[in-house]
Amino acid sequence: MLDVQTNLTKEDIHVLLMLSKMLGQTDIEGQVSQIEVTQEFLENQIEQAQEEKNKNEKLYSRLGTTIGLVIVIILI
Repeated sequence: MLDVQTNLTKEDIHVLLMLSKMLGQTDIEGQVSQIEVTQEFLENQIEQAQEEKNKNEKLYSRLGTTIGLVIVIILI
């Protein structure tokens, strides 16, 4: 397998691989259904990633401010 770096989690990759295996094995309705289920899962994953990003963004902002204040106090 190629060693490609992505931002996908193992769970994301697993779902996409399962989708690729399912396509072509069922009728059109089955394929559309599987695509819809995969799309819903990936949309939930995106939402969770955005929430985690927002949480971490606040954390790093506060951490940077705190470190800056500590440096100023040390220099005084």
